[in-house]
Amino acid sequence: MSLPSNRCFGIILAATSACSPLAVAAPASQPILKGSQGSYTASIVVATTPKNAWKVLTNYEATFAAMPDIKQSRLVSRQGSKLEVDQIYQAPYTFGLRIKARLAITETPPRQTSYRLISGDRIRSLQGNWTLTPVKGGVLVKHQIRIDPDLPAVLRPLYFELSETNLRQSMQILRSLMEKG
Repeated sequence: MSLPSNRCFGIILAATSACSPLAVAAPASQPILKGSQGSYTASIVVATTPKNAWKVLTNYEATFAAMPDIKQSRLVSRQGSKLEVDQIYQAPYTFGLRIKARLAITETPPRQTSYRLISGDRIRSLQGNWTLTPVKGGVLVKHQIRIDPDLPAVLRPLYFELSETNLRQSMQILRSLMEKG
């Protein structure tokens, strides 16, 4: 179960559905969340530069440690645009358990990071990406995530409901971090 992104997991931590240019007109303070049952796209317009958005998004330790569900995020290795990050999640959607995950991340500067689960506790599968798209007045930040928690069927609806709340909160926190610079 886990995840920044479950949410931000963001990375982390994260979901998919294409945002039309019309969605850009949505208030920057409110994230848009589409999807269900572990497959989501969260997006938000941030009043910042693409360079700053990239800097914040790829600061894996500080940015993701600021998320409500990620208790620790540690860069394990980097070889060019390929990274491995360890994260520990603990949130309502983890039912109080500390969930460990190791993610493989590929950066495509300055627009996208993609991630997938290498190993983790109580997570069957996890993958996603973050994209940054310049728009009038800032940057459209989009997080697509797919997660399949290793949970009994009876717990899955509550897990997904709590994860969706966390994803919205994480997108607002990310917006705040990016706007601060």
